[in-house]
Amino acid sequence: MSTDRRRWWRWWPALGIRARAAVAALGASALAFAVAAPLVGDGVHALLYHEAEISAMDALRNLQARIRDGADGELLGGQAYVVLTEEGEWLVGDFLTDHRNDDPALALAPLRRAKPASGADLPPEPAHSVETVAIRYPAGISPYYRLASPEPRTYHFLRTLTEPVSSDRLALLVPDGHRPAPEMPEQQLTLYVLIDPTVADETADVVTGRLLAVVAPFASLFVALIAWLATGIALRPVESIRRQMAAVRGGAFHERVPVPRARDGIHRLAHTTNDTLDRLQQALDEQRRLVADASHELRSPLAVLRSSLEVPLARPDTADWPAVVRGALTDTERLQDLADDLLLLARAERAAERAAGHADGTVDLHDVIAEQLAERQYGEGELTYESELAEAVLAGGEMLPGRLVRNLLDNAARHADGRVAVTLTVADGWAQLAVEDDGPGIPAADRERVFERFVRLDDARDRGRGGAGLGLALVRTIAHGLGGTAVAAAPGRLPGARLVVRLPVAGGSR
Repeated sequence: MSTDRRRWWRWWPALGIRARAAVAALGASALAFAVAAPLVGDGVHALLYHEAEISAMDALRNLQARIRDGADGELLGGQAYVVLTEEGEWLVGDFLTDHRNDDPALALAPLRRAKPASGADLPPEPAHSVETVAIRYPAGISPYYRLASPEPRTYHFLRTLTEPVSSDRLALLVPDGHRPAPEMPEQQLTLYVLIDPTVADETADVVTGRLLAVVAPFASLFVALIAWLATGIALRPVESIRRQMAAVRGGAFHERVPVPRARDGIHRLAHTTNDTLDRLQQALDEQRRLVADASHELRSPLAVLRSSLEVPLARPDTADWPAVVRGALTDTERLQDLADDLLLLARAERAAERAAGHADGTVDLHDVIAEQLAERQYGEGELTYESELAEAVLAGGEMLPGRLVRNLLDNAARHADGRVAVTLTVADGWAQLAVEDDGPGIPAADRERVFERFVRLDDARDRGRGGAGLGLALVRTIAHGLGGTAVAAAPGRLPGARLVVRLPVAGGSR
């Protein structure tokens, strides 16, 4: 059994979605019919048995009326009944079998008047209301031969007591050839009418059998077919999305998949796919722009380096080779700085992605800022650093926040005339770091552009002071990777640039 179950679970995932939907619909439909068929049969049986009870009640009333009117011979044709005397003798009946000899417990008992101890006669007992009597018959024995059952079964009778019947009328009730020698005294008779379950049993069995043997297989197959077709129709948008995604080759991320109008899971899948293609196209555009910008940035120092070497080589006797080597070394250092910045940018993007999903440990941002400010105040005497630092704990390691702080301070030091102010505050689960300087500042039109790669404003293009234009790009990349933001705001305490970074604190600390 366990081996078969393992084979089943290995086989099931190999089926397609349409096949699985059809098989699931087939199984669900078969199970529903297996549960519903007996319930329907029971309902049909209950309905028909209720009709049998009504029919038995009508027959009992008809029997009472015929006895009261003095009818003779066969009283009820086709109805299982019996009329008992006060002594329990079967006076007249039809379709019922007397099993007193087989088992006294199966005898149909008469209703008798109670007699006083003195033997005085009492007025006749009033006719009883109709009551239901249940008798359980053993296997193979039944009150009616057509109802024989291989299992023990309980049968129900309607029973009532008539008004007193005269001797003359009693004599008329006895079939011809069976009249007793002595006349029977006036007495009240007990009437039994069987509630015949034959029609209810047979009809319920037929209905249940037809449902299970005929309706259930064909209906289940029909439901499975409808599930197969409906799933195919429902998956058409998915197939359309698949074909469109297959057409996206060679970086052609400008293609978009069709979005169905129905607001369902496929609609959301199409939107997500298009959003992914948008991000891929944006990343591809940024990669192409980075390659173009990097190539442009590399051309200038390479051209300068080449010319600084070609000219002395053309006149080696007159060349000042120490100066040539120093110039070449300067250009080489610039190339090295550019390559380091590009490599650091790529590493920062990957590290930021990892930090966004796996933030292990914590780092004290205020300590990182304080350490870097102490180093700069010790090594750079021409600038004054002012700081107001609140305690802020970030999730993750120290590498990314440290690089973010270093780039902000390098940018401020590069453009400041004499003062740099650093402010760190914490509110509502966010740490806000603001770095200001008293330099020329950033024009409002360029406050967003300064975070792009290889963007340098006019005052930063000097080869001695300006960088490659990657410092603030690194700041924004790291801030986004840590779940925060980086913007260039309007001047605050100092008249120069004001860069503001917001980062979420660890554990919602305040």
